[in-house]
Amino acid sequence: MNARTLEIAFLVIIALLVLIGGEALLITISHSHGIAVSFLVIVAIVIVYAFRRNFLAGGPGIRLNAARDGAFLAAILCAIAFVLFPAKWSLGATKFALEAGIIVEMLGRLAPARPS
Repeated sequence: MNARTLEIAFLVIIALLVLIGGEALLITISHSHGIAVSFLVIVAIVIVYAFRRNFLAGGPGIRLNAARDGAFLAAILCAIAFVLFPAKWSLGATKFALEAGIIVEMLGRLAPARPS
C-alpha cells in the first residue's frame, strides 16, 4: 500500500468520524463559550495564513487548495455561530462544510500528480 492510498483511507475514516460524531463534539465544546470561540479563532487564523502561503507559492493545485481552505474556514465560522447562537442550521452547516473540505482534500489526493 503506497502513501497516497493510505492518506485517502485515513481521510475516509476522518470523514466518517465527523459524520457520526461531529455533531456531539460540537455540542460538547459549545458549553464553554469563551474557550471554544478562542480555539476556533486561533484555528481560523492558522487556516488564513496557510491559505495565504499556498496562494503565494502558486502551482497547479492552487485552486484545489483554495477550495479546501475556504470550506474549512466556512466550517469554522459556522461552528463559531453555533457556539455563540445555537441554531440547528449552523450545526448542519458546520458538518456540511467540514465534510466538503475533507472531500476536496480527498479529490486532491486522488488526482494524478502533474509534472512541475
